[in-house]
Amino acid sequence: MARILILGAAETPAGETPVWIAEHGGEMVIEHLANRCARLNAQLIFAMQKSDVRRHHLDSIARLTAPDCAVVEIEGATQGAACTALLCIDHIDPDGELIVMNANEMIDADLSRIAAGFRDQGLDAGVTTFASLHPRYSYVRLDDAGRVVQAAEKHPISRSAIAGFFWFRKGADFIEAAMDMIRKDAKADDHFFISLTLNELILKQKTIGVFPIPAADYQPLKSSRQVSLYETEA
Repeated sequence: MARILILGAAETPAGETPVWIAEHGGEMVIEHLANRCARLNAQLIFAMQKSDVRRHHLDSIARLTAPDCAVVEIEGATQGAACTALLCIDHIDPDGELIVMNANEMIDADLSRIAAGFRDQGLDAGVTTFASLHPRYSYVRLDDAGRVVQAAEKHPISRSAIAGFFWFRKGADFIEAAMDMIRKDAKADDHFFISLTLNELILKQKTIGVFPIPAADYQPLKSSRQVSLYETEA
């Protein structure tokens, strides 16, 4: 069975609430993500900060939202999203599809269509992209056939910014790539990012594609201002 790993284990600043329970139109982020993923027919894995789980009963909310989900409690800070993902390794099917998403990145798109597109092309991995040049994002460079030949974090190497949806044909490919990246100490800003696992796949001659979406369909929730805007939008 496919797995969808949703990462949201960053430590919540004092006085703020975790992004999981930010509300828009009466629906919390965790509910929105679960509903978006429903058509993918996959088990959800939520990686959550342990202190947030305890304080806000996030595990109960998760299981009421997605009854067959797995909740992985992360204690304290890790060295990045890839490290957090590897802490969930017991719940990843090495032979099944794996999707990695971030709780603080909203994508207004049909996720099942995106995954099916990657699958039908016979790709080993795929990412959603949108047009940008801002150095806050991760990027991929494409060849003439539209295949990914390089990934970079916080470094615009093209106009194809990653929108926070990573698809892997096999969970084992992601696990191996993440471990290789960590062994090589391939960091950005002293953290290990999911985006940089793509470079390890490229070195293994894996084929990686992209699914472009309009920039307006991507909404980051990475600052208190962005979360506040999300909650107040109609």
